[in-house]
Formats: sequence, C-alpha cells, structure tokens
Amino acid sequence: MDFVVLISIIFVLAVLFLINHICVQFVKEKSIYLKEFYKLNGQIKAKFNIFQMKQNYHKSCNSKQQFDNFSQQNYIMALVDENLDKYVDILDKIKHNQQMFTGYLHQIHNLSKINYDYKELTKKSIISVSLFKKIELNQIEKDKLKPPMELYIEVFVSYISPQGRNRYSKKYSYTEKNIKYYIDECLKSREYKQSVKYQRSLMTDKLRYQVLTRDKHRCTICGATQQDGVKLHVDHICPVSKGGKTELSNLRTLCDRCNLGKGASYNPNGYN
Repeated sequence: MDFVVLISIIFVLAVLFLINHICVQFVKEKSIYLKEFYKLNGQIKAKFNIFQMKQNYHKSCNSKQQFDNFSQQNYIMALVDENLDKYVDILDKIKHNQQMFTGYLHQIHNLSKINYDYKELTKKSIISVSLFKKIELNQIEKDKLKPPMELYIEVFVSYISPQGRNRYSKKYSYTEKNIKYYIDECLKSREYKQSVKYQRSLMTDKLRYQVLTRDKHRCTICGATQQDGVKLHVDHICPVSKGGKTELSNLRTLCDRCNLGKGASYNPNGYN
C-alpha cells in the first residue's frame, strides 16, 4: 500500500476517533438519563456479591495407569463434598445477584422513561437527536453492571512420564447445573451416613473382633465371660437410634443380660 494512502487512512481514523470521543463526552455531560444511570450504578454496585465464577483444580497422576483409570465422577463428588459449604454459599450468592440484577434492569428501564427536551440539548451542537439517543444507549450497554451470576468448575488431569518424554492430559468442565446435582448427591450421602441403617452396616466382623479383644472378651458392666454361660454382644454406648456412631469409642462388650437390661437407654450426663 502506498505510504501516503496509509498515512491518510490513519489520519481519517484518528479524526473519526476524536470526533466520536467528543460526541460521547458531550452526551455524558448533557444526558440526564446517563447521569441518573451512573448514580444508580454507584448505589447498587456494592449490593452485588463478588466471588470467583471459575474454579480451577489440577490433579497430577502418579502413573499412566492412574491417569487411564481416573474417575471424574468420584473426583468431582469428593471435591464438592470437601467444599460443600463453599459451593452452597456461592449458589446462594448467585441467586441473590440474579434477583438484584432483575431489579437493576427494571430500574434502568424506568430511567429510560425520563422526559427531557433532546432538541434543546442538541440545538447548539453537531449531534443530532437520533445520534444523541444512540450514544446514550451505547453507553448504557457498555457501562451496565455485570455481576457474577454463574459458576464453573474445571478439572485438569495430567500425567508426565518419569523421563518427561510422554505427557498426557484431559480436562473436565462442570456447569452450575452439574454442580447443583453433585451438591444434592453429597447431601443425600451425608444424610444416609447419619441413618441407623448405615451405622449398623458399619458393624463388620473385624470391628466386632477389635471391640471384643480390647475388652478382653468380658462384659464391661458385670464382668461376665462366655465361661459364665452368657453370650457376648457388641453394644453401642449411645444407641444409633439416638445418633450414636459405629466407631470404637462408642462401642463396648456387654453380656446378653446387661445388653437386654440396658435396651436403648442413654444418659449423656451419667453412667451408661
């Protein structure tokens, strides 16, 4: 391209840019609509919740086999469960922002109904009424608040061979809808783990043997053993029906008589 032509194009573009800048500044100075709009932005901006919309995680595998067998389902479930309070809080913030944004747009619409004399404002300027209004709308769209209202999780999985010759990677993306599903699943899982059925399922033969061995195969209340003609049971000190857990600290050995006598009673402030 001829150098003179190039300079001419640059000059024209610079002039157009300058004219546009002057027009925008003129509209910003004269427009009641824009003044009220920027005032509204200042009032409502601090009411929106701020959070990081995109959450990134990296899982580095120790072997190619671990990389190949990587379970995205198990990983994202564990990830959401570990950060459950955090993601529930973010979803609440999203809901708040969405409601606030709807009200914000309604207020902007009401501002557009402000009546003032455009002809009077543009009478002594190079800007037409239509251009004035167009610049107003463009500035509204440009400067409209954009609060975070979405949530994404990205999981990057990788493996690098010991010598660094081979590199493998894959990426999984989860939207807000996916995250809500995993949150519901985590809540269901936590609720189930609090259930009597789940706690009773944890009473394995191995755990029962550990309790009996620890208590020397003797009732911890009356001291009876199998040699005394009793049957030994592993008892929940705080019954599962009252929130007791199937763990060593809440388990003990009782003979069938003491276990029957105790039943489902429990005194959190006294002897059991």
